[in-house]
Amino acid sequence: MRCYRCQRYGHGKDRCKKPAAVCVRCGKGGHVERECSADPHCVNCRGDHAASSKTCPKFLEEQAILGYKTENGGMFQQARKAVVVELDKTISTRTFASAVKCQL
Repeated sequence: MRCYRCQRYGHGKDRCKKPAAVCVRCGKGGHVERECSADPHCVNCRGDHAASSKTCPKFLEEQAILGYKTENGGMFQQARKAVVVELDKTISTRTFASAVKCQL
């Protein structure tokens, strides 16, 4: 779930602590997306895309968490921990494999 006020994941706008809305496109306050001409900047991963991008690594992580929760049940925080552990293993494996490949 992405908050439509601060654009962060994990809560909705009704539980958001930010006093003012943030633009989904550039991540700055004071205007809405349809008025924004700035370059895209994601507030979640700091990438060069809008916070609503379906290619954002944080969006994909949230999708994996929701998928895990759907398949395995349990609490959201348990699902988050399980997915983050798996992602960390994958990143460590890729990093090691990349390092070995570069050494060959």
